[in-house]
Amino acid sequence: MKPFIAIATLLLAVTAIHAAEPEDKFPNFALLDKDKAAAVARQQAEADFAAGHYRILVFGMRATEGDKAFAKDGVEVKVIAGCVVNDGILDGARIYNEIMRAKLKAKLGRDIFAGKDPTESGPPK
Repeated sequence: MKPFIAIATLLLAVTAIHAAEPEDKFPNFALLDKDKAAAVARQQAEADFAAGHYRILVFGMRATEGDKAFAKDGVEVKVIAGCVVNDGILDGARIYNEIMRAKLKAKLGRDIFAGKDPTESGPPK
């Protein structure tokens, strides 16, 4: 009986901690076709930029050390998928990133991505 109570208590604690975390309502491009993902990506990029949420979307195996370089400019590198992607993910990420990059370049007055593309995946070099 004691192990059951301990496990139940642990599950309740984990559930309470998870419920306290802010939920990211980011769209799941994998569930959308190519055209719908592009339209949703445009809306999301515009909304994120207006709200001060600067993100670049990535997928695949990540070289995370390089991703940290963008944090100093307030840009989150958001992983939206693993190595298996579909047209919705590919087009959603491409359109979102094109819009966000252009807006960040105009805001910052420089291209923080020049020479270091966070969307390229692969093992750390």
